[in-house]
Amino acid sequence: MKNYLRIVLFVILILIVGCAGSSQYMVKTTPIGGPSPGKALVYFMRPSGFGFAINFQIWDNDDFIGLSQAKSYFAYQCDPGRHLFIGIAENKRGVEADLEAEKSYYIITQVRMGGWRARMAFIPVTRGSEFWDKVEAYKTELNSIAPKEEELAKWEAKKKAKTQQIISFLETAEGSKYVIPLGKEDGR
Repeated sequence: MKNYLRIVLFVILILIVGCAGSSQYMVKTTPIGGPSPGKALVYFMRPSGFGFAINFQIWDNDDFIGLSQAKSYFAYQCDPGRHLFIGIAENKRGVEADLEAEKSYYIITQVRMGGWRARMAFIPVTRGSEFWDKVEAYKTELNSIAPKEEELAKWEAKKKAKTQQIISFLETAEGSKYVIPLGKEDGR
């Protein structure tokens, strides 16, 4: 009986870890080739299937840009220059990026155990980091998703005031310890 129970639990675990996330706000799409002329491209990648039912909010300052889903990534085209990318779960994390035109940048999101809800790790991929050589493979292994623009607008309207409070916190001395840099030199 114990062996049967172990097998059932193992199969359930494999199914949970192997699942990709989903959301009414994001849809599968064909991958984009690279940044448009005069723009920077930021990929938000979540390679793990762990916590597949949990999606993290991703913001560019107070503009909602998408949800990070399990075994998926989305690409965000933006103007070059300084950006504060914010990931929101039970915790709040920021990546202060200085982006160069016509380069691609990568940020990894991961699920962590939280007190009441899932927490997230928000990891900028910098030269020499553990993910530097993995992101190109992730583009072929993971689902490419894109936001539904009309749904993004609805989400943003509901959550913008709360996000502005988070931005204010991350800009304080106390909040700045939750913000990690991503520099121009980290683009490809």
